[in-house]
Amino acid sequence: MKRLGIGMLALVLLSATCAYGACSPELVDVGGYRIWMQVAGHGDPTVVFESGGGSDSSVWASVEPQIRAHARVRTVLYDRAGLGKSEPAPGPYAIDHEVGALERALHKCGVRGSLVLVSHSYGGFVSTLMAASDRHIVGIVFVDANLGSFFDKAEVDHLLAKYTPQFDAFQKAKPELARVMIPVMQAYPDTATRVRSVELPLTLPVIDIVAENTWADSPEELTAMRQAHAEFVAASPAREALFAKGSGHYVMHDRPQLVIDAVERMVKWVRAKHPDTPTMK
Repeated sequence: MKRLGIGMLALVLLSATCAYGACSPELVDVGGYRIWMQVAGHGDPTVVFESGGGSDSSVWASVEPQIRAHARVRTVLYDRAGLGKSEPAPGPYAIDHEVGALERALHKCGVRGSLVLVSHSYGGFVSTLMAASDRHIVGIVFVDANLGSFFDKAEVDHLLAKYTPQFDAFQKAKPELARVMIPVMQAYPDTATRVRSVELPLTLPVIDIVAENTWADSPEELTAMRQAHAEFVAASPAREALFAKGSGHYVMHDRPQLVIDAVERMVKWVRAKHPDTPTMK
């Protein structure tokens, strides 16, 4: 996540109600502010794309249309509060507000039934919290995503010590994004603790894609990260590891076909497990 959440700092310094089944991109009121959401296509399950911290839904541009067409599914793209076309959320930041906003927007856009979450980076936190309690989520594809088990106190302290001194430069370089992301960064201790307090159901199928050239700064951090992912997959036969050889953190950019194939395979698995699930509406 570091490059698209807390780590988005380094990258940045370098550089309404919808009808069921489909709706034009629009801003959806989620309680005092509006987030941008697009629901497109037809078919179960619905595939919901969750972007990393500091990133908007445009990161999925190379994979979402192909998945929608080839897998014959309905897809959901959206921007979290303050990112992309979405409005900032009022009040202090809490990751549960992100989950609640997504759930309310899906409801207002008429998205019902089974959901497959495709989650990159910080989006792994959001998806973990949502999937821990929502029985409608029938599968997850993690795309170099955050796992709560890796972000213990030592790792969070390391990240904050590294990036907090850069906040002033961040505010000068990208003031609008900084207004959104600095609170996310400052809330990281509470966020990590919250995510570690829940567990994904062991029966929930997960494909865990890990990038070869991820954001870890040191060999020790990389080893710890890969160990966390290995232990996560080993905890359940419903989980599968997928190594994105040659890819950086943005696997959907570097290895788009790998992501497309993983999502399509998850959709097929869900349909096989629930044979009464229609492939078209």
